[in-house]
Amino acid sequence: MWKKLIFMLVILCVLMPRLGHGQEAKAVLDSVTKAMGDVKSLQYAGSGANFAFGQSVAPGAPWPRFNVKSYSRMVNYDTPAMRDEIVRTQAEPGARGGGGIPLAGEQRQNLMVSGTQAWNQIGENPPAPALAAVADRLHQLWITPHGVIKAAMKHNATVQAQTEGGKKMTTISFMVPGQLKVKALVNERNLVEKVDSWNTNPVLGDMLTETTYADYKDFGGVQFPTKIMQKQGGFPTLELTVSEVKPNAPVDVQVPDNVRQASVKVETDKIADGVWYLTGGTHHSVLVEMNDHLVVIEGPQDDARATAVIAEVKKTVPNKPIKYVVNSHQHFDHTGGLGAFIAEGATVITHDGNKAFFEQSFAAPRTVQPDKLAQSGKKAMVEGMQDKRVLSDGTRTLELYRIQGTIHDDGIIMAYLPKEKLLVEADVYTPAAPNTAPPAQPSPLQVNLYDNIERLKLTVDQILPLHGRKVPLTELQKWIGKSS
Repeated sequence: MWKKLIFMLVILCVLMPRLGHGQEAKAVLDSVTKAMGDVKSLQYAGSGANFAFGQSVAPGAPWPRFNVKSYSRMVNYDTPAMRDEIVRTQAEPGARGGGGIPLAGEQRQNLMVSGTQAWNQIGENPPAPALAAVADRLHQLWITPHGVIKAAMKHNATVQAQTEGGKKMTTISFMVPGQLKVKALVNERNLVEKVDSWNTNPVLGDMLTETTYADYKDFGGVQFPTKIMQKQGGFPTLELTVSEVKPNAPVDVQVPDNVRQASVKVETDKIADGVWYLTGGTHHSVLVEMNDHLVVIEGPQDDARATAVIAEVKKTVPNKPIKYVVNSHQHFDHTGGLGAFIAEGATVITHDGNKAFFEQSFAAPRTVQPDKLAQSGKKAMVEGMQDKRVLSDGTRTLELYRIQGTIHDDGIIMAYLPKEKLLVEADVYTPAAPNTAPPAQPSPLQVNLYDNIERLKLTVDQILPLHGRKVPLTELQKWIGKSS
């Protein structure tokens, strides 16, 4: 009897502080919700600048900046769903990097997520699935000022009083298992001032996103910041001045049929003996067979894409290891799948300017959402190159060249198969739909690519772009006004 009573008292002693902490957190979250206003949906609009995350001209450089003429975000916290409508222009003449540079005139971007589906609509183009963007867009939804409090309520947040810069603040901490780790700072007025959040980025590992909210105003009984600033990977990604907020406005984000039916798939097109074009999504790869091993050109996007590519490679050429994965350039959409190849035992070949960055990035902790690389426990093997490298087994030769003078990326590489007269390139030339009329003013990226082909005296019959479709060299020549 006494032993049973003592056991119950011990259990109560353990549970009571937890119950107290839970009640304290609930009281804080209720107070913040009351001060800020409880909403099921929200629309806000403004202008400012955004930046192409992961698209710098070289590792360690800031993300390219764009002027945002108009920005509208619609959020439904119940679904959850979000729609961003952005009209942007290039901020700096002569800017270098990716993410849309060079950009002539205005560009309209619609970026959506609903549940587990994400998609884009750029200009007048039809909606296109964006499977790799789901996690990041849901992350952005739940770190909005009202979203972070709703997420905290769902995920057993803890609270702690502190002083920062002489101000009394409350830290609200929680985790969304397998997705996010969050610390939100709330001021004495019970308004969210800052959100620090971590997710596992395919390139950087556990990455900090810093979002600050300032200059709150009342919009229809709801408090909302009129200044929003965000940094990711240590550089700015958003500077927004909010001019309009509509609390509880109807937000219905319908998933298009083609998006609902989309999945990660890899389609194999045999281009020549021992050479396959691996397509089926927005980002492609190329498989080259050597005598006793395989080379894959490009490991893009994320684990999901890379894992599907690796599976197709093994199915296409069984019983040969992937010895090398060639990285065209360091932009994150072209490097996010490298971790899965490293986990498979492949060595990364990239430009020398990326080597130290890759070694550091792929050694970074990946704890919030452990990926294939983290699960494997393997160390990244990275080999650099300068202007040229040749891979050969005595029969087949694969030549790698740095594309000189391009504004897209300082260390971008193209691959050339001389026997097959094939060129593989990323981003500097993405063919338009068949029968599209050439532009009045050709892109400097495409002109520069052709200049490099001429400089190196490469005999090219066919181009395998890592976006878009395979085309003969004559199509590039026609597009830039160089046809004979």
